[in-house]
Amino acid sequence: VKDMGKVMAVLKEKYAGQMDFSKASGIVKELLQ
Repeated sequence: VKDMGKVMAVLKEKYAGQMDFSKASGIVKELLQ
């Protein structure tokens, strides 16, 4: 998934410390499929 890194970088900036990024990456992968 080529946009995965971009998406996660944005999420980390916006939600730093507020999200479980292992869960978030799984959700994002499902959304991008």
